Amino acid sequence: MGGLKQKAALLNKFSVRLFLLIVIAVIIPLSLISVYIARHMEDTLRESLSQHAVENIHRGEENLSQTLQDMAFYTNIFVYDTRLRSMLEDSTVDPFDLTKYFDEIVARSQIENPSGIRSDAKVVIIDRFGRCLTNWSLNFNDYLFLLEEDWVRESMTNDGHIIWSLFSPAYIEGESGRYISLARSILTEVTSGEYLGTLIISIEQSQFESILRAFASPEDSVYIMLEDGSTVFESAPGATDIAEEDLHGIQQQFGDSVQGSCLTKLGGRRYLLSYYTLPSPWLFNGNTLKVFHFCDYSPIEAEVQEATDLLWLAIIASAMTVLTVSFLLSRKVVTPITTLTRQLTNYQIGMRFEGLLLKRRDEIGDLDRGIARMDARIKRLFRSLKTEHEQRERYYYESLRAQLNPHYIYNTLSTIRWMAIARSADNIVEAIDNLSATLKYSMGKQDIVSVSDEVRHIKSYIEIHNLRYDEYVELSTAIDDEIMSMKLMKFILQPVVENSILHGFDKSRGLIAISISAEVKDEKLIITVLDDGVGIKKDAVEAFNNRQDKGRKLTGIGLRNVDESIKGRFGRMYGLTVCSRTDTHGTKTVFTLPLLKGGEQPEADGGSDAI
Repeated sequence: MGGLKQKAALLNKFSVRLFLLIVIAVIIPLSLISVYIARHMEDTLRESLSQHAVENIHRGEENLSQTLQDMAFYTNIFVYDTRLRSMLEDSTVDPFDLTKYFDEIVARSQIENPSGIRSDAKVVIIDRFGRCLTNWSLNFNDYLFLLEEDWVRESMTNDGHIIWSLFSPAYIEGESGRYISLARSILTEVTSGEYLGTLIISIEQSQFESILRAFASPEDSVYIMLEDGSTVFESAPGATDIAEEDLHGIQQQFGDSVQGSCLTKLGGRRYLLSYYTLPSPWLFNGNTLKVFHFCDYSPIEAEVQEATDLLWLAIIASAMTVLTVSFLLSRKVVTPITTLTRQLTNYQIGMRFEGLLLKRRDEIGDLDRGIARMDARIKRLFRSLKTEHEQRERYYYESLRAQLNPHYIYNTLSTIRWMAIARSADNIVEAIDNLSATLKYSMGKQDIVSVSDEVRHIKSYIEIHNLRYDEYVELSTAIDDEIMSMKLMKFILQPVVENSILHGFDKSRGLIAISISAEVKDEKLIITVLDDGVGIKKDAVEAFNNRQDKGRKLTGIGLRNVDESIKGRFGRMYGLTVCSRTDTHGTKTVFTLPLLKGGEQPEADGGSDAI
């Protein structure tokens, strides 16, 4: 029951209802349209890639036909050469001259067409006198057996027409493989007249294969088959080799068609099959040849899949973008009120309101401006309260300082009186000068002074004591010039020095040494006062550091007052620390003060306790 109420409360929110409206009216229709477009583009892309593959295969068909035609045209260079026919007709022509002229014809033809098949074609001419001319070295003398081949004999009685022999065994001694060959008779009148000899031009099957696969992918398989289903040529990678029974089935299925293409599945794999028939006169023993080109469909599918994946990714990204924008727009309507409510719930004095839309001219703008005015009034009241608190603290500090001055002046005047009674001493002038300096420093209106002024006051104070007690205090300072120019509260060092003199004096030695040093550490001014007197008792140290009443008995006016003055002015993180020295006997007092330079007057930094 509680869950249903929570869901009902959630649906009652304006932002949720607006978001659901956008999802139903925009996101869902857009997603359905995107799905349809993606499916349509996938089919279009698959058809386009398949058509591209078929076009490449057809270009291979054209390339093959062009190559065979080039072989046929190549024969014209020899048959139409008048000088060659004349030399073949004369049995008395020197064989060397005949061979030399034959080589010139071959070389000239290769220069005219260096990139064609002529550079790799094997050319043989056997004339009626039994002379043999070739563009490759002879490895035995008798080539007359070629004239006994059926396709060669047919060319000798065919009035100079070309007879083809496809995939014939190699006729060169020591070679294996097959040849694509043609034979043509050389006659005295080109297409008529007396028989002069037979021209045979051949290319190796490997060259034929490269021509056949010029536009095929490396994974494609190519087969050339006869009408009876027997294979006379195959070029297939081992991984895509097609079984013989599958080839017979393909031949039976498409044997009556001249050319075409389709998708077929063989051996668990899909292929894009394209087939075409080699036209006459390119026959094999009088049989028509049909080329079957099997293109592995997996790369096409992979390419289609990659494109569709990118498309789906774009669709999903677009849908998510629209969804996010819709959510943000719905939230934007109620965000100002939600933000303001949250800040009011956690409101504290001094807190700054974020996200107030003061320039809006609607009800939300009026509400934000009212909150801003209320916040400003609260801050003014708080500043007034803080000023009053600071004034009370200043009064308290002045009262502490008033505790210092009468005691100090009384002792100083007493010293001067006894000096005057005891002797007509010249030191009276010096004592009066030091007293004047201290009185002038004491009556100054500023309560923040430089470190150098405070140290100078301590020196005057020590001089007066030494005049009174015959040089029994030795003062040393180790403070850099940069620190000397920094600021601190007035009269905070004197109580510590006075405490060392009054309570730390060692009668057995007759002398007490006091040193003052300063350093900057962790963005704080650290001043250390050391004395080598009798030392401070452990219970007194614990009482002071633990803020017990016993700590007030360290001096007549108490170091506690100095510590509380520092904390009241600057915050609880500053103040005094008193302990016994670890390197020798005596007392160590450490001041932790804010880092003040020039005329800085920082406010208290200690939370509510410091205000």
